[in-house]
Amino acid sequence: MATKKKYEALREKIIAHIKKHDLKQNDQLPTVRDLIEKFHYSYATVHRTLIEMENEGTITKQHGKGLYVNRIPSKSGHNKNVALIIPKDFSAHRIMLDVLSGVRSALEKANISFIVSISNMSHEKEKETIAKLLAKQVDGMIIFLEDHYKEDYSHITALKQSKYPFVLIDRYIPGLETDYVVINNHDAMARVCSYLKYNRSCDEIVFVPSNDSSIAASSSDEKQLGFRSAIKMLYGKERATVLMLEELVNKLNVLCKTYNNVGVCLNHDTMLRDFQQELETAKMTIPANCHIFGYDRSFDNTTYPTVEQFNDEMGRKAAEILIEKLKHPTRPVTQLRLNTKLVFPNGTGGFQMDN
Repeated sequence: MATKKKYEALREKIIAHIKKHDLKQNDQLPTVRDLIEKFHYSYATVHRTLIEMENEGTITKQHGKGLYVNRIPSKSGHNKNVALIIPKDFSAHRIMLDVLSGVRSALEKANISFIVSISNMSHEKEKETIAKLLAKQVDGMIIFLEDHYKEDYSHITALKQSKYPFVLIDRYIPGLETDYVVINNHDAMARVCSYLKYNRSCDEIVFVPSNDSSIAASSSDEKQLGFRSAIKMLYGKERATVLMLEELVNKLNVLCKTYNNVGVCLNHDTMLRDFQQELETAKMTIPANCHIFGYDRSFDNTTYPTVEQFNDEMGRKAAEILIEKLKHPTRPVTQLRLNTKLVFPNGTGGFQMDN
């Protein structure tokens, strides 16, 4: 059996001291001199150990004040427990169920238990949930942020500053370096628009953002940026056509009379129901030269072409990154963008994907 390195042995003794004295976050630890005298290690060993513990987020050093507890690590191995925070329940949102499936498969394989918390798209509940999980000494988190997180992400900044292990999923915070796994929405929109132009001969394509104009998630932003970029590349147009759903319904017949073929890119498959309801209210039908393309396949029976995000893979990758962070707290940040596939109905209730 390999001999334990001195700094590893001292780290275990310091953690045992924290637990024995029931120290909490921001409680003060013994001084460097006290640690040398108490555990009989050299200054060099104590110094290295404290650097390692600060890098992993277990302690903090405040210049001129001393050492403080930052986070109390759980016992290693099979006792680790993490949390998955999602913004909506599973019953009405397939993406959440698929993410859960992927997270579970990776964590169970690693023998790590986990709990699930739902924020119900509440910013305050999301912040409160994270605070409660930290108080319960959960070892790490996978966080699917609510729709309006860009207005205030101070709780995520605090996690990063404390070096707490967490991974963002589906959406990220521009300008804040964190681990995340998201969908390559920019590339997906380019392929959707290319299909509509070259396979459906569309001479006009419209993007329809979410019904809630206040949503500022990176996933929605990148779809629209990808759409604008694709329109410029394919048609040489500086201004792309973006219409809210109600506005699209009002202009649909005029658009379809003006152009030979019109493509409509929806921000999400769930908008199809709203689109159909709006059309029924207006006593309209979709013109034959209007070609709908959804996003994030949400229904087993695909009526229109859509985009498959492989959300279970996104969940699995996020969990695998978190597992590695728990093993190696100082590992470099990992940021993944997963590719998608276009999905086409085959006319018999099934579907096929592009290569």
